[in-house]
Amino acid sequence: MATTKKTTALAVVDSFQIVNRYEGIDPELMAELQDELSDLDPESGITCRQIKVPSGGGLAFEVQGEDENDAEPMKQIDAVIVFTHRVSAYWPGAYGSGDDAAKIPVCSSMDGKMGFNPSTGEVTACETCPYNQYGTGVDENGNPKKGKACKNMRRIYMMMDGDPNLYLLTVPPTSIKDINKQLAKILASGTPYTGMIVSFTLEKTKNSTGTPYSKVLVKKSGLLPPAIAAQVVQLRGQIKQQYQSLAITLDDYTAAPDRSKAPDIYPDADEAAFEEAPPPSDDDLPFA
Repeated sequence: MATTKKTTALAVVDSFQIVNRYEGIDPELMAELQDELSDLDPESGITCRQIKVPSGGGLAFEVQGEDENDAEPMKQIDAVIVFTHRVSAYWPGAYGSGDDAAKIPVCSSMDGKMGFNPSTGEVTACETCPYNQYGTGVDENGNPKKGKACKNMRRIYMMMDGDPNLYLLTVPPTSIKDINKQLAKILASGTPYTGMIVSFTLEKTKNSTGTPYSKVLVKKSGLLPPAIAAQVVQLRGQIKQQYQSLAITLDDYTAAPDRSKAPDIYPDADEAAFEEAPPPSDDDLPFA
């Protein structure tokens, strides 16, 4: 009796499109828009919408809409990764405390290797920094924790099908180890992440103290047509030249709040939900 060999090959998704905000616009209208845009003060850096990970083990991301205070819950995000890099940040005060100025970390790193303190100009190697060691963390009451005082995260820039907006997901410390492994596995297939569609989902789990939190998962779901992949590669080059201009703030680290229209998201102000995973080992990853 013949057996059917199971295949894990990904299909090419011809329908996936990377679109420009002004694609197909009337030339005269485009010229008028460009003329009016030239009247405004020029802005540098990256403009993107935020994707927040919920607190308390919620199973829906909060995806920023047209208004920054408006968000849509999404249980699964299908997108292409444009660029990703490690970030680290150290806030000396209690979690979530202080005024707006406290949102800016005292020291931050855009590559997870070298940290910079803007107030002193000091540059520190992250690997040997005392704040980047396990057991230096504290909770909102100042009590010692097993985690790090410095928060290790990963930024992932992505685009969705037919959507002209660039989105930014900052992966919290709890998901760093899993995301690094999953991305390495995806790239081991021989296809760059700029050439495939991936799916982001959330899994409810608990830390060592029993506090529930949402773990970010990613898996490959399809291949991009060569022409679309070439567009993503070009966009990746542009983002890579500018990503260091997008400053790290406390918003990168805080979870999405509870929203009445997102019933799967539960409020939880306990920082323990973000207890760090074991040290990441992504130095050998091609996207590190």
